[in-house]
Order: sequence, then C-alpha cells, then structure tokens
Amino acid sequence: MAGFRPEVRSDLLVLLAEAADGPELVEVVVAHTTAAVSRLSTRDWAGLADRVRLPDGRYPGEFAWRCGYTHHHLGMYSRAIHFYEQADADHLDDRELAHLYACQAGTAWKRGDVEACEKYTEQALALAEATGDPGALAFAWLSRALQTAMEGDRHANAQAYVLCLEYAEASGDLLTQARVHNNLASSHLEEARYAQAIEHLQTGLLLNEATGHLSMQALLRINMAEALHGIGRLDEALLEAEAARAIWLSVQSPMADAWQLLGTLQSSRGNVAQAALAFEEAARLAEEEGDAQSLIPSLAGLAVCRVADDPAAARQLAVDTLELPAAMGHVPAYVAAGWVHLHSGDRPQALSYGERAVREAGRRRDLVRLAEALELCVLAAGGDHRDPRLAEAASIWESIGNTVRARVNDVIVARLSGSLLGEEVARQRLRALGVHDDAWGIAGPLLAVRPRERTAALHVHVLGTFVVYRDGTPVPGNAWTSRKARDILKILAVHDGPAISRDALAELLWPGETGTGSRLSVALSQLRSALDPDREHDSSHFVVADRATVRLDTERVSIDAVEFRQAAREALDAARAGRPDAVALLEAAAARHTGRLLDGDTYADWAATAAEQLSLVGHEVIRALAFALVRGEDPQRALPWLARLLVEDPYDEPTYQATVRLLVGERRHGEARRYYRAYALRMQEIDAPVTTWDELAGSD
Repeated sequence: MAGFRPEVRSDLLVLLAEAADGPELVEVVVAHTTAAVSRLSTRDWAGLADRVRLPDGRYPGEFAWRCGYTHHHLGMYSRAIHFYEQADADHLDDRELAHLYACQAGTAWKRGDVEACEKYTEQALALAEATGDPGALAFAWLSRALQTAMEGDRHANAQAYVLCLEYAEASGDLLTQARVHNNLASSHLEEARYAQAIEHLQTGLLLNEATGHLSMQALLRINMAEALHGIGRLDEALLEAEAARAIWLSVQSPMADAWQLLGTLQSSRGNVAQAALAFEEAARLAEEEGDAQSLIPSLAGLAVCRVADDPAAARQLAVDTLELPAAMGHVPAYVAAGWVHLHSGDRPQALSYGERAVREAGRRRDLVRLAEALELCVLAAGGDHRDPRLAEAASIWESIGNTVRARVNDVIVARLSGSLLGEEVARQRLRALGVHDDAWGIAGPLLAVRPRERTAALHVHVLGTFVVYRDGTPVPGNAWTSRKARDILKILAVHDGPAISRDALAELLWPGETGTGSRLSVALSQLRSALDPDREHDSSHFVVADRATVRLDTERVSIDAVEFRQAAREALDAARAGRPDAVALLEAAAARHTGRLLDGDTYADWAATAAEQLSLVGHEVIRALAFALVRGEDPQRALPWLARLLVEDPYDEPTYQATVRLLVGERRHGEARRYYRAYALRMQEIDAPVTTWDELAGSD
C-alpha cells in the first residue's frame, strides 16, 4: 500500500480490516505489536477478538496476551485477566509463553496478589532464559522487578530494572523502555528522589513520543505530577495530573491513579470538597478493577477528608482500611488513622498509629510518610517544639526539596514555641505556594495547628467548601439541625447587598410555595441556635431580621468572599496604575481566592451568577499576577501562576506560549519541551493550528 504507515491508527485499521479472520489477522497483530498496543482502542480490540476467537471460545495465545497487555495499561485489570485466562497457550512457543506469563505477573502485582505474581514471574523467567530472546527477557525481568517491589527488596528491584532495560534496548522495544523509565521514576518517588524521578520521566516521555502510546503518556505524566507535588510545585503538578486524567478519559480508561493523585493534590492545597470527590472516585474505580495498589491510599485520603463533618465515620473508614490486604504496605493507612484519631481526641491511639507508620516507612525507605509520621507522633505526644522528631522531619522535607511540607513544619514549630511572628511568616509562605488556610476539614498538621482566632467572632467561608468558624473553631456538621438553616446562611453570605427581603429569601428556600413565613421563622431560629448554641448573645447578634428583611451583622460576621472582592479590587487597581506594590497586593488577593464558590455544594441557581463572577475575578487576579511576574526581575516566580491559569483553561494558547518562552529563556529545556508537548496536544484536540517549536523557542 503506497504511503502505508502502520504507526498511524487509520492505516493500521485498514490493514487489520483487509486481513482474513483467524490466523492471518493474528499475524498482522503480532507483526505490528507496538502500533496495535499503542493505537488501538478497547472497542477495536473487542472487534478483533470476535474475529480470531477459536471454536472452543478461547483466543490464540499470541493475540490474547497482547490484548490483555493493552487492557492492563488502560487500567482494565479484570478484562486483562479474562484474555490471559482464555488464551490458548497450548500452541505457543516458549518466547510467546514467557510474554504471557510476564503479563499475568504484572496484573497480579497491580491487584496485590503476591502468590500469583511470584508464580508467573518464575515461569516467565525460566522460559525467557531458555530462549535467550531479549524481548521475552525484558518482559520477564520487568515482572521480577514488580515482584521484588512487593517484597520491599530495593536492591533486587534495582538490579531487575537494570537487566530489564538492557534487554528492552537490545530488542528495540520502545514501549518497555518507556515503562521501565516510568517504573524507575516510581521507585525514586517512593524514596523522595524527585530530581532523579523527573529525569527518568522526561526520558520516558521522549521514548513514548515514538510509539504514540496515550495511556503510557498519561502514566508518565501522572508520575511527573507526583514528582512536582513532592517538590512543592502544586499548580504545575495539578496541571500534569489533569492532563493525564484527560488522556485516560479520551481512551476510556478507568485509571484510579489519576483520581488518587488529584485527591492528594487538592488535599495539599486545602480543597476539601474536591479532594474528597477525587478520593471517592479513585476508591470506586480501584474496587471495580481490584486495584489494590490504588485502593488503600484512596481510602486513607478519603478518611482524612471526612474528619470534620463526621469524625466517627472517618475513624471507622481508617480502621477498615487497615484490614485490607496490602502487598505494598499499610503506611498510608497508618498515617491516616493516626491523624483521624488525633483530631477525634484520642491521642494515645494516634501516637500508636504514628509509631507504627514510622517503623514501616523506615523499613520501606518511604521518606515522605516517615517525615509526616514523625510530625504526627510529636503532635500526638503533646507537642513540644524541642522534640527531635520534629527536627528530623524538617531535615527530611528540606533534603528532598519539598518546600510546601517544609513550610508546614515551620508552622508547627512556630505554633508549639509560641512564636506569633514566625507562624504568620510561615503561613504567608504557604499561601504563596498555593496552600489555603482553609485546610480545616483535612486531618493533618494544619488542622492540628489551625490559624488562631479571627477578629470577627464568626467567619463564614464560602470560597471552596462551606464552613463556619465560631471563635476560630469550625462548627461541626452535627451542629446543624436543619439544612434550611445552613442554606439561609449561605444565601446571606453570597447575597450582593446589605439585606434580602423575607419574601425573596423564602422563595429561594421554597420555590413556588406560599405561606412559608412561619417556616422561615423556624429556620432562622435554628440558624441562630447553630451559631450561638449556648445563647450567650441576643437573637440579632449575628443574624438581624425584622418584618421585611434579613441580613448578617457584618460588624460581627466576616465573609471570605467579601474580603476577596475587596482585596482583588485594590490589587487590580494597583496593577493597572503600575504601582510598585502591585505584585505583593496581587499575591495577597490570589491567596484569598481559595476555591470556587460553595465548591461541592448542590446549590440552586441563586448562587450560579455569583460563582461565575467570583471565578472571573479570581482568574483576572491570577493572570495579572502571572504576567506581572513574567515581566519582573525573577520571571521564574511566574511559573506556578501560569500553571494555575492552564489548570483553569487547558486551551489557553497565549499562556502556554508564554510558559514555553519563559522556560527556554531560563535554559530549562526539558520542562519547556514538556509544556510544548502539552500545548500541541491540546491544540490538536480542538483542531487549532500549532505554533512550531522553533517559532516559540526562537522568539524573543
């Protein structure tokens, strides 16, 4: 066929369509393994499976392992096992059979089946070594690497990957080479060696460009997101994670990994609702596919997100997670259980879980969770800023380059030592890194040392997750006896004006109904009881109501949305006027925009307009800040803000181009290439023209 290119999906589909059903079609799949695994969708494979199925219902072994291998990469582990188990292995030569066993070992590893992983690995290695085929040996040694990872044998794991990579290079297997670099990056991530991880991931992404394997690209990018998260570049990490999730959605992959990491990132930023939703989705997908590697950290993350609203449910979830089989260890579950019990008032049990986490994390050389567990132990033991475990945790955070957690450690030390100024400086640094002070709903160090009381006795937080602070302490979910009472407070906090009429308020609460006056009075009484349960004040202390209107007393009640609007107005005015303090004011305003209005709330249309307006103002502040920094003396400071713009709008071409030019100017060529690949992919999705690399990199 003139101009035929099997690496192009359309050409490959034509070739497959022209092949006769049965053996001839299997030969075409085998001859174009890399293209088939990289380019074909699950629907394509299902159609091929129907065309090659044998009379007894099984599939030719050569076809079955390639089909199962593809489904494994897409996170469809149950489907992968189906093809492995239905493979006609009787007529496979040793080389092909080694590949089948190695694939089965890989899926067993992902499902946490230690015994099956070991069995299939031994069979794969024996056959591969007998044949001496480098392709089979690469697959077999990859399965050995996964097996040793389950056993916690770092030395054997590293040796297995070295051999695997040698054989993959000898056989010209680009897919396995990219996979090995991804897995080596994962090993470095576990030990918090982020620079080495990023180096392997960049190599993997370059190799993957030659195959066009979308699922592998997503896996590489999700690990890149984890590496960036590890060094405190939260917005860039979120951008990579969202890109990976978009790729997996495009290939209909139920990968739990992306949702799990999105939950972790949102948790680190203090976005409780978004973190909880992501962890819930990750846990659901992991349970459906039997993905034990993702299930435990997802459930652990969900437990710490639930502690404020339902402490009992959070404790039970944390304890139940510890009962699940975990081939890769229970460290995430121990840490989560420790934080949940600490914030439920059970310090001895929290300390016990923390000490277990320290031992297990130390054995596995999991530095990130070791440092967090050390902080947990200090806070559970009563909190002494001179405790050497706190200093050890700080040393770990600094040594691995995790600037976010290093600043969190600064907050802990400052609070425990009574340094008001030190605490405020540390919190300001956290805000500049993209961390919100409203991490009240997440069991962890920032909840243990939450900000001191505000000037206003009552603070209503609506940017992000809805929460009310009474004298600096969040009002728990069980304090609200009426959902309508909560809704009234949300409406009053969002309402653009000094007061709302009783009729308008009732219509928002009970649309289309009449005779709601008495119900409104009851709901207002329930609201006052939630805000002032001990009845220390008169009924109009926080909520002022007369015969015609209802409003909050803004002398006694502060609202974060109001504070943000005021800060944004001042900052944007300063930027337009070119004032020298514009950047500082923009940073302060951006720190106040802690999320979308009532994020995670199923509110009615009454909040939609306000939500859109606040989001637009927030976007304007971030854009003004990002491009002011680009023009400033240290343009690298603009990167997290540029990344945040791209998270909000992944098709923002000017921001992609500005980011690439900035990175090239700073001689960070690997990162510039990564952003350029992301830019090109996004533009292709919407059929927009793509500016060439030479045009961007050569621009002034």
